[in-house]
Amino acid sequence: MTSQGPLTAYLLASTPNALKRATTHPFLASAGRGTLPKSQLSQWLSQDRLYAQSYVRFIGLLLSKIRLPTQNPTSTGPHLQTPEFNAINVLIDALVNIRAELAFFEKTANDYSLDLTAISAEEGGCALTSCGLGTDITTSAGISTSGSGSCPGISGGEEEGPTPGNGNGNVSTGGGASLASTDETSSAPGHGLCLSQGECQMPSDGDVCVPGPQFNETGRGVEPAAVGGDVKGKVGVQGSGERCGTIFFCASRTTRAYIDMFMSAGSGGVSVLEGLAVLWATEICYLRSWRFAAKCMAEDGEKDYRKDADGGALREQFIKNWTSVEFEGFVDRIGDVVDEMAGQIKGAEELEIMRGRCLEWWRQIVWLEENFWPTVAE
Repeated sequence: MTSQGPLTAYLLASTPNALKRATTHPFLASAGRGTLPKSQLSQWLSQDRLYAQSYVRFIGLLLSKIRLPTQNPTSTGPHLQTPEFNAINVLIDALVNIRAELAFFEKTANDYSLDLTAISAEEGGCALTSCGLGTDITTSAGISTSGSGSCPGISGGEEEGPTPGNGNGNVSTGGGASLASTDETSSAPGHGLCLSQGECQMPSDGDVCVPGPQFNETGRGVEPAAVGGDVKGKVGVQGSGERCGTIFFCASRTTRAYIDMFMSAGSGGVSVLEGLAVLWATEICYLRSWRFAAKCMAEDGEKDYRKDADGGALREQFIKNWTSVEFEGFVDRIGDVVDEMAGQIKGAEELEIMRGRCLEWWRQIVWLEENFWPTVAE
């Protein structure tokens, strides 16, 4: 496949099958036909809102790397708009848009009684109630990656003792029961979550990472140690081995992967062009996805959206918002900036290297987009 032509066209043509899977997912078809249950919509929206919050930081990282070229103050001619200046404009608009989007999330969720802290059963490994017979109960709280808000204890690796388990903060004991990832012999007591997940899952009102629930092999619950005079994520047993405890909302595995990808794409070793290509890739996939949902919506023909399984939230509000002319124009502008900056690269070899780098980001995003949609019942 030749890499001639605009960079955005090259990326779109590079993975046609994967792009189709990511943007015509059964979740989107169900959304367009009004058959998506309110509970499942809530679970997806809760993760999409976390994605949107990480998007703000990603845009900030990109803005911090752009340097405007100097202009001659004595020039009598008009100052020409450079690609860097256009990039700053589109990134500022991205921040304005995402602020409005987060407010839109809150208002629509309130209007249609949607829960923006809903936990997926696939992520929690147990029933979506405070009590259940399952062996795994999610107790991780809001995500906090490296930086001033990160956990002051050890994070990013495991001490000897626990071995990776099912990815939700618990490790398998090999006997069917599960233990929390906290290792009592670890040099970092109270850091079970960040030790196992590679990042701190610090509660929004806490100062340190909180250990998850612990169960011995007989199934009797053990409450985690108190932190700062309080006990977070208490878990006990109610008759017949039933486990009860507070289930805290957290980022799913795919959402965490998306957040990590954003932070990587905004890091100092990645070019501004690559970061902008990442931004465009996420937005064009989102636009195409909801266009497909809008197509399914038009084919359905139903006009009384109050009969929908979600009460009409998707077909009355969300789909219209995510396929608007304004959003399409915004995505096109990002693409124009990406192609404009790529057009500045001198030398065929240098251009080919940059296209290869952007292609790797594109493939990662398309994979994440496909996996970000929850599985729906046939």
